[in-house]
Amino acid sequence: MLSRNKVSRNCSRTRITDASVAPFVDPAADLPDCISLDPLTEDSLLANLLSRFKSDHIYTYIGNILLSINPYKPLAQYTEQAIADYKLRTVAISQLPPHVYALADHAWRSLRDFYSDQVIVITGESGSGKTEASKLILQYLGFATGKSKELETVRQQLLLCNPVLEAFGNAKSLHNDNSSRFGKYIELEFDYKGEPVGGLITHYLLEKSRVTVQHPGERNFHIFFQLLAGADVQLLKSLKLQRNTENYLYLRNNHSNPSVWHQSDKDEFFNTKKALESVGFSAEDIVNIFRIVAAVLKLGNLIFTPVSNIDGTEGCSINNDYELEEVATLLMIPAEELRSALLYRTYSVSCSAMDAHGMAVGGGGGANCFSRDSTLPRDSTTSRTFLGNNHQSHSQPQQLLLQQRTSLLSTSASMVGRDMYQMMDGCHGSDVGFQAALASRAYQDAKDDFVMTDLSAAEATTGRDTLCKALYYRLFTWIINSINERIKVKQHGKRRILGVLDIYGFENLPVNGFEQLIINYCNEKLQHYVTEIVVKEEQEIYMQEGLEWSPILFPDNLAVCDLIEKHNLGLLAIMDEECQRSTNGSDDAFLSRVGQVFQDNIQIEVAWGLLSKNADSTAMNAFRLKHYAGWVTYNVAGFLQKNSDLLVRGLSQSMYQCAHPIVKELFPEGNPRRTTLRRPATSGTQFKMAIIALMRSLRSKNPHFVRCIKPNAFKQPHHFDVQTIQQQIRHLGLLETAQVKKNGFAFRQPYAWFLQRYKMLSTVTWPHWGGVAIEGAARLLRDLPISATEYAFGRRMLFIKNDSTLMQLEDFRRIRLNDLATLIQKTFRGWATRWLFFKRRQAQIKIAAAWRRYKADAPLRRMRWRLSSVARREYLELRQRRRMIEAVLVIERSYIQWKRRRYLNRLAIRLPSTSPTCREWPNVALFLRDTNQILKKLYHVWRCHRYRIGFDQIGRNRMREKVTASLLFRNRKESYARSVAHPFQGDYVRLRQNSQWRKLVNETSDQYIVFADIVSKITRSSGRLVPVLFVVSTSSMMILDQRTLNIKYRVPAADIVRISLSPFLDDIAVFHVKSFDNTSSSVANLQTGCLHFQQSSESSVLSPSFGNKWKGDLVLQTCHVIELVTKMFLVVQNAAGKAPEVNVHTDFEVSVGHQAVEFSFHCTGPTEVQPGHVRIVRRGYRLEVTL
Repeated sequence: MLSRNKVSRNCSRTRITDASVAPFVDPAADLPDCISLDPLTEDSLLANLLSRFKSDHIYTYIGNILLSINPYKPLAQYTEQAIADYKLRTVAISQLPPHVYALADHAWRSLRDFYSDQVIVITGESGSGKTEASKLILQYLGFATGKSKELETVRQQLLLCNPVLEAFGNAKSLHNDNSSRFGKYIELEFDYKGEPVGGLITHYLLEKSRVTVQHPGERNFHIFFQLLAGADVQLLKSLKLQRNTENYLYLRNNHSNPSVWHQSDKDEFFNTKKALESVGFSAEDIVNIFRIVAAVLKLGNLIFTPVSNIDGTEGCSINNDYELEEVATLLMIPAEELRSALLYRTYSVSCSAMDAHGMAVGGGGGANCFSRDSTLPRDSTTSRTFLGNNHQSHSQPQQLLLQQRTSLLSTSASMVGRDMYQMMDGCHGSDVGFQAALASRAYQDAKDDFVMTDLSAAEATTGRDTLCKALYYRLFTWIINSINERIKVKQHGKRRILGVLDIYGFENLPVNGFEQLIINYCNEKLQHYVTEIVVKEEQEIYMQEGLEWSPILFPDNLAVCDLIEKHNLGLLAIMDEECQRSTNGSDDAFLSRVGQVFQDNIQIEVAWGLLSKNADSTAMNAFRLKHYAGWVTYNVAGFLQKNSDLLVRGLSQSMYQCAHPIVKELFPEGNPRRTTLRRPATSGTQFKMAIIALMRSLRSKNPHFVRCIKPNAFKQPHHFDVQTIQQQIRHLGLLETAQVKKNGFAFRQPYAWFLQRYKMLSTVTWPHWGGVAIEGAARLLRDLPISATEYAFGRRMLFIKNDSTLMQLEDFRRIRLNDLATLIQKTFRGWATRWLFFKRRQAQIKIAAAWRRYKADAPLRRMRWRLSSVARREYLELRQRRRMIEAVLVIERSYIQWKRRRYLNRLAIRLPSTSPTCREWPNVALFLRDTNQILKKLYHVWRCHRYRIGFDQIGRNRMREKVTASLLFRNRKESYARSVAHPFQGDYVRLRQNSQWRKLVNETSDQYIVFADIVSKITRSSGRLVPVLFVVSTSSMMILDQRTLNIKYRVPAADIVRISLSPFLDDIAVFHVKSFDNTSSSVANLQTGCLHFQQSSESSVLSPSFGNKWKGDLVLQTCHVIELVTKMFLVVQNAAGKAPEVNVHTDFEVSVGHQAVEFSFHCTGPTEVQPGHVRIVRRGYRLEVTL
């Protein structure tokens, strides 16, 4: 073991701890690349690092791997000029001083030139400067790329993500004042030009336990202190906060200098707030974020005081209600609902599926009977159980509990006995066990009920801490997701990715828990990845390609990785198995299980096996694991609880009910509609899957490595602790890496790829090589001034020894590409010049020909000039005349418009009467005659409409009849004009008031009279006029005796098929009836529509005992012939569904019995002939009517 002595040197302020390294220090040794050391040993490597550290050269190469030593002080080598020097370099990267900018530039150039995905992996212990290295890489990528306005916003957002992530994800630890307490993997996306177009941030396992508990000498996350130190008074007042950190339980573990940290936190708060605004968060979003942060601090101040219930069980109450009220205000939730979620637990019971013995039937087992939202209380003597109906509102828990305490406590002893509590305690939250307890108590009628229990003060405190951790962790995730939404790529197209991995470093604290196991597991995977890529795969490729190679042994930590992550047999699998156990699942059981599974494994020691393997000892509830960086002791207290990481459903539901816009998004499982009881994956499993995905992503990209080293464990500048660095060199395998890089090759590529990229460097391979790729590559290299010792040929690949040779090839390629570009430009310019010469020559020929033609056409042009002058004058005269005509037309239009306006204004004043019979209308000018006629018609239509809507139902019917008469007889019947002025009365004999008629119509369906009058029936034999009473009802046409009112003839309206009239002034109308078969005598024949003869005047017309005889068509004469025919037309139309034919003619046939008689009308007298002055003469089958 090396002794630890402090050696001071006069030449430097650097203190070297461990004097044994002094003999190996060569003052002249300050090599930027460790593979140049000869001999290459651990001592020479240490000496070189010390020499460079004394000169503040904290960066050193091991081939293409960058070593970075944390100086614990600011250095003046991160300026914009330094960025420009590395961006504009024209030499190999190995010829410039080692720098993190050089590595970032190399990765960016590889992405741009080779168009392949790149990744920069930053590894090292906690406190070695990984976070600062990632910030510098992002700074270089932001400033070294182009400055287009379109990409400036994206670039600023990518750069300003770091302050936000550091504020919410970093904290002061024992090894680092700005320690990343989460893993961060940033993927920057670049277009084909190498310009950043977007990005994606992936985070891994935030150490959320730090929210509630910190190790001595450490602090909580920065944002808590920044908010208290930097927020103005108004913001603090709105957040219910005070500046003194000692007022908050979660911040009292701060043993640093308060004044120094207060000023730093105050400055950082403004940077964080500005970064949030620049990334794209609105002012409202920022305030809502701070409200959640303040709520976490205020929740930590809640004090739970134990109380004894009247039944002897233990409960608790909140001692400082004002803190609860302020938290409820910040989260926008009723205080009573939050109080209930913190003090009580509710278990839903659904036993509707139980059989007669109380057990669940059907699929699902116990899950159908009991659904839990949290782990059941462990101690049945310290909690109370209340049974209630699940349909009651959870928003009123206090009133519910007060009622239950008085009404249900008396029955709780009989319903929920001590055996039920013991069953609940034994099953540790098992559905099956609780189902059995319920079955034993015969809860067949407990459908959709719930069980509510008091929490003890310790249980309530644990629930509060769990809620605070969940709030902060989910807020952190929400912020990262929001940043990703704002910086994601907005444009389409091919893109390449440059990833930057900055994950927490290896930790070995005085007390290590679940978080340290997860962190160290991640570092084990990264160490295995780096070792496999840099050492193992490199040597395997050399041997596969047939190169001469002496294998270099290296430490392999695959066994430790398998020990932690192996399926079913790893630590994480055992932990998950214990978390899922229904009984006996505890931290002690987990430790016992680990001891049983790994009792023969030399990589792990449990508590009772330490003395046999190592002199050190540890607590009995711990195990030791041999990592690549040494033994680490893990205390298993809280392992299962942190791994399961379950938030009780009551708290999730209460957070989902918050009106706070962000909190509601953070707890989607609190939605009452989500009824799934599926257990989420444990924290360890989730992290393992994330690490596996990360490793898969890293292997798909070309890696670049930054190995960070801390010079001492005290965070002091100018202090070089040799033993600390020596341990890190051994743990990281840097000596083996340097030996592989020194003896190996810096660059390798398949022959086809190499030939395709560099074929323009030889005239033999340019532009196409038709042979085998290896022969083309060999011929190409022979034509270049490169020594044969700088490259080697493998079976499939070409190997290049040094980066300088590769840079020389790239320089040759760049020069050759410039020459080719010059050749292309020269050829194009020659072609363009020739093309321009020929175009100008053709133009000159055309110009010369046109000039000669112009000179020859001079006389003709003079003649054209004179003609054009005359034409110009005539054109001016025509234009003047046209303007005069246009002026006249304008005046005419204006005059006509004025006349129209005046006409309309006067017409509005002089409108005639609204009576439809009024024929008056104002006269107008000739050009308005058509408009005047249109307006006259429209006005007449309007006042007719006004006139019609003023009628009642009777008036409408009469108007309908008048209109029908007009349609039937206007311009067809000469007597129509005399009927226009006379209203249609219908019942001229007032038959409706006759009592005998009313008695008669009770036996028929003819009670509605349409027309009744004494008319003259013209006999068919002689043509004499016989007065009869003619009645038309809504269903038939009848001829009655005038004195007795007996029905002589009755014809249904549907049987009248046609009505015939003459066009003269006579009053004769013929009603043509449907033909009738006289051989039928049934009653049905009375309704066929034929004209019937009634044999007995005393018998009813509907009596079937009398025969009927068809008499033919009916010929009538009445002075109301227009009215009669019109009404009969409407009756028949309504009864038959179609209008009868109205025949107006001088000659037509009339059916008399079964004979057809022709009626013929002749007008021989004056035009004005009275209705009775007709002469009717029958001559055989012809009946002549003379007027």
